[in-house]
Amino acid sequence: MVIAVADAKVYKFPQSTIAVEIYSNRAEVLVLPERRKFILRGERVKLHDLREVYPERTPENILTTIICNALQNNFLQVDEEVG
Repeated sequence: MVIAVADAKVYKFPQSTIAVEIYSNRAEVLVLPERRKFILRGERVKLHDLREVYPERTPENILTTIICNALQNNFLQVDEEVG
């Protein structure tokens, strides 16, 4: 798994567990055992535009799909690393 932070940093986590908490406009990604935490903001993935395309889906559902697809492709683009 590669996590790219904005356009500046790239972290590789080959033997990690990824835990994700989804909120209405952001997701918090925790990488264990490294204990690194990242934020993915919904504005970057244009949740508003996707809600117009898929009106029956919630923002949380859309973010979940985006993150699942990224994890399956071994590449997740996030906005920043926190903590």
